[in-house]
Amino acid sequence: MVKLKIGVVPYVNAKPLIYGLEKQSDKIDLFYDVPSALPERLEKDELDVVLMPSVNYFRGNDYKIIPGSSISSSGPVESVKLFIKAPTVEKIKVVALDKDSLTSCVLTKIILWKRYSMKPEFITLEDKRKIYNEYADAFLIIGDDALKLQEGDFTVLDLGQEWKELAGLPFVYALWVTRSKSKLHGIEKLLTDAKERGLKSLNKIACLEAERLKLRKDRCLKYLKESIRYDLGEQEIKGLKSFYKYAMEMGEVSEGIKIEFYNE
Repeated sequence: MVKLKIGVVPYVNAKPLIYGLEKQSDKIDLFYDVPSALPERLEKDELDVVLMPSVNYFRGNDYKIIPGSSISSSGPVESVKLFIKAPTVEKIKVVALDKDSLTSCVLTKIILWKRYSMKPEFITLEDKRKIYNEYADAFLIIGDDALKLQEGDFTVLDLGQEWKELAGLPFVYALWVTRSKSKLHGIEKLLTDAKERGLKSLNKIACLEAERLKLRKDRCLKYLKESIRYDLGEQEIKGLKSFYKYAMEMGEVSEGIKIEFYNE
């Protein structure tokens, strides 16, 4: 039997989607990578399904969304933050972007442009351990690093909350995607069942992840229960379309991309 090859991210916010998949090693091989690397691996047919950053879907190459699941937020997300050294947001001249997530990079540009009428210089943050020494005025930090980083003297923008105030909709960071040519019998049920198992196991997941990240269990549990959403419903689809519209205006995505779902 040929195993299904699924690409996932190594962050705590993805664990409820993949916890159930980790228990099916007889049928599935999981491959962990940063979000920005997964689309290319799907393109090369190294993987059958990936947890794809939403901006990559809209950069388009004959992708289809597997219905039912996402990593999204509707308000503060906690794990996608802009840490600001400048005295005020309006004083930002240079922003260092976390290269691990293209979606969050584009979201940062949208927020600064649409919410604050700003188009600063953007550079790549090469080493997150050295942000205090970087010359940039602000730093985009995502994932587990954002949860662990002390806010200290920084002014912090939670980009999930900023998006909610801009668009009035949830923001979708990632979703399950495959190629149009794929033949994956039962994939929607497999991923939905895994999600349901993960959501029933949030206490256990929070314990494991708190130990790994050196965070309090109650903080991890609150993050998984309150900050992150895992469905892909009507509001999330509206949020995706709104993100696409803004990203199109900035020239960050391909033209004419539609939200299309995979049919088995």
